[in-house]
Amino acid sequence: MLKKRFDYGLMLIERLKELPDNYIDVRGIARENKIPSAYLEKIAQELKKAGWIESRRGNGGGYRIKEAYLKISVSELINFFERPYEICPIGRIVKFNAYDQKYKY
Repeated sequence: MLKKRFDYGLMLIERLKELPDNYIDVRGIARENKIPSAYLEKIAQELKKAGWIESRRGNGGGYRIKEAYLKISVSELINFFERPYEICPIGRIVKFNAYDQKYKY
């Protein structure tokens, strides 16, 4: 079962893909969808750390999707949001850190 975190992340990515050249305020997206803005902001920060979106502060600021990720697949999002643990080839469970792209045992 997919978590709300994935649902909100997918919704955010899809919204950013609608206007790829514009910076969009996460609070407005949260308000439109009746979800907690602080939680959506946290998800946006995770996506930013992973390099999928970028941000700008100030008037006209917000988040926008990076051009390289306009064709991101749902399976990539599922892996990002739902699969923090993987099994390595020798059978040990490892945690994949998407931010610095290293496996930790």
